Formats: sequence, structure tokens, C-alpha cells
Amino acid sequence: MKITGITLKVNGNMKNSERIENIKKKVLNGISTEKIDIQLDIWLDYLEKELTFPFVASIQDSENLELQWKDIVNVKKIEDFADMYGILLGIRKGRKKFIFPLCDIEVVEKQSRNRFVIDAFLEWWTEKYL
Repeated sequence: MKITGITLKVNGNMKNSERIENIKKKVLNGISTEKIDIQLDIWLDYLEKELTFPFVASIQDSENLELQWKDIVNVKKIEDFADMYGILLGIRKGRKKFIFPLCDIEVVEKQSRNRFVIDAFLEWWTEKYL
């Protein structure tokens, strides 16, 4: 299932929580709440279309000894999806490449479109999977 014609206009007067809620509503408009797999597919399509790569993020949690809390990384692309970790990203720290869960990073630029799109997805992810 593909999403077409979804564009979020960032309004400087809107609160961050309102922006996140608006994104969630636009992405899942008309989709049954029982159809989690379909919702996830729609989110994946949306993230691939709407995120601008590369972007800078900080590590929020890590099981990898080479990546620690608050390390700054460059996010290059969406790599894959794994049931245990969710969406996996291709990231770089210096010259080293890693595959890392989206749920364990935070976009550094607080008012960027990427930040709001990822926060909206993570809010949905937390509600549905955790």
C-alpha cells in the first residue's frame, strides 16, 4: 500500500506535539487500528519518502560498545526492518559504518522536518509495539 500526496507544511505557530499529531493523522488517515502490519508498511513508505538524508543524530541508547549515549552520528539511509528492533538505519560515526535502530537515536536539529516525522513514527511505534 502506497501513500500519495501527503505533505506536511510546518507552521511556525504550531506546537511540537500538534505537529506530531498532525503527521500521525495524515499518515494513518482511514486505516483500521487493528491492521498493525498495514500501518507499519504505510509508515515505512512514508519515512522513505519524507526523510531527508543524510542528517545528524545523537545516540540515545546503545548495546554497541563503539557507540555510546550522546555520540553524534550521520544517518545515511533506512536499511531494513527487524521485529526485535524496528526500523534499522545505516549510520556513520567518523569512518565506521553501523546498522542501528531508529528508536535509539534522536535528530539533533530540534525544529527540523526529520525530527517531527521521526518523533511521530516513534510515538506510534511505542503505542503499538511496547
